[in-house]
Amino acid sequence: MSEATKTEFNRNNPIDKQRNESKNMPKYASRLVLLLAASSFVLTGCATDATPEATTEEVTTEECVPAHPDLTTVDAGFLTVAAYEYPPFSAIDGESLSGAEGEILHAIAELECLDVMVQPGTGAAMIPAIESGRADTTLGSWYRTAARAEIVLLSNPVIIDQLTLISVSGVDSVEGLIGNKVGSTLGFLWNEDLENVLGKDLSLYETTQALYADLASGRISVVVDTFPSGQAALKNTPVGGAVFNVPAPDERVVSTTKPGQTNFPVNLNNPGLQEAINDNLDTLRESGVLGEIAEKWGFSPTAVAETVPNLL
Repeated sequence: MSEATKTEFNRNNPIDKQRNESKNMPKYASRLVLLLAASSFVLTGCATDATPEATTEEVTTEECVPAHPDLTTVDAGFLTVAAYEYPPFSAIDGESLSGAEGEILHAIAELECLDVMVQPGTGAAMIPAIESGRADTTLGSWYRTAARAEIVLLSNPVIIDQLTLISVSGVDSVEGLIGNKVGSTLGFLWNEDLENVLGKDLSLYETTQALYADLASGRISVVVDTFPSGQAALKNTPVGGAVFNVPAPDERVVSTTKPGQTNFPVNLNNPGLQEAINDNLDTLRESGVLGEIAEKWGFSPTAVAETVPNLL
């Protein structure tokens, strides 16, 4: 090109900008544009005998290959999850799940080329949904227990969860609970043991919001919860000066001697799904994905370390 015909490239010129974008367009996108242009040319009736016949180039996409091709779920193509709000373990975000266990289930579904279908409900409806076959699994800090193992299949441990005492006074032992007004949420395994120790000084709440509201108001002095659950609750209901303590093992409260292990339970008649979940947990653990998710939601990476399964 001579100096007389050379033109400078101007980034602010819309035509030059478009020209530059076309130059940098990925190859697959360029092929798609050419294909569409050729199709448009033919459809407008501009083709003549002298015009070469428009050719199409096949645009291929990588097909998803499930880790377990023979997997059976309630609805083909979906992993149906019975879900309720229990941050930071589980939360419902529109048509998807969030929270630590929610993100893990999405990662498992992706490995199996499945979409997640959310089936919202109350905490009390979660295990029955699995037992009856209405959902494939559930989430929200469901511990591996001997009683649950009789009605559903339990996956390998997902998150190791420790009983934590949360108070302004700094109570740090089961013995220290005696003489205080103590609160816990319905459904925790330690509630029966705490009732034996505290009697009428223990109050059980239907929601964590109500539990921490009473801690903030002074109606109770100590909350018995888990570390991540307490962290999440205090963001919504701040309690000035609240401190977290994991009590020393005390035989009176079994949960202090044997930490809970959360799991993704499945129907007794679907051992293939149980196996797939266990295999996928191993894959996600080895790749570091579990650790990244745990840290994102306020857990220690050790909370998702491989551990020997136990039953409470």
